[in-house]
Amino acid sequence: MIIYLYGPDSYRRQKKLKEIVTKYKQKHSAVTMERFDLEAEPDLLQLRDFIKNQSLFDSFKLAIVSIGIGGNFSNDFAEFLKSQLESGKTVLLLLADKELSKEFKFLLKKPVISQNFEELKPPQIGALIRKEAQKREIKLPSEAINSLIRANGSDLWGIMNELDKLELGGHAEDALTPPIFFVLLNRAKRGDLSALTWLLETEEPAKIFNILSSFVKTAEDAARMADYDVAVKSGKLGYEEALLDLVISG
Repeated sequence: MIIYLYGPDSYRRQKKLKEIVTKYKQKHSAVTMERFDLEAEPDLLQLRDFIKNQSLFDSFKLAIVSIGIGGNFSNDFAEFLKSQLESGKTVLLLLADKELSKEFKFLLKKPVISQNFEELKPPQIGALIRKEAQKREIKLPSEAINSLIRANGSDLWGIMNELDKLELGGHAEDALTPPIFFVLLNRAKRGDLSALTWLLETEEPAKIFNILSSFVKTAEDAARMADYDVAVKSGKLGYEEALLDLVISG
């Protein structure tokens, strides 16, 4: 049997993993569980051995397999997984940061159990914060929820960490503290539009642009920022437009 959990939202993916592991431990009195990191070929060999070697004391096996983008298995690994589709005593629980290549499309069909964990949109994140705050018996005003989203974007680990702090005795007002300028700046450099939006609400566009310009490390990036600077000073673009284009284009 194969369970395939994939997508960039590692928080919800990890939560689902814990839920599945707990369920199988409750269901099977003797579970042999092992974790594998398939960044390298030797780990695939260890996984094969784990499944192949059946002990008299093994009533059930659970292999948690983290698939890295550097793994070089492709067709061989795909064929190996196909051979495990009908296995009754072994569950392969596959974890991946993104959907695997076309050779693995069969993982999206039955009998495989698959679930995609895309990053949540702000309204969905807000609903999740309210749900988690209620579990922790924390009362959060809408302003605090919005501030958490602005400060952390789709980083649910960061949001839950802040909620945990509040549960341990923090104050809801703490969530309203404006996020650190350079943290947001780095997020904007990586293409996070929500971070740029927050920066533009609190800082002058020219200041943001000039600080970003001072951080460039390559000749290519320096030339690119110089082109934006010329466009702004010649009146073809405003600083906000230049920043938006810069963040979107990466």
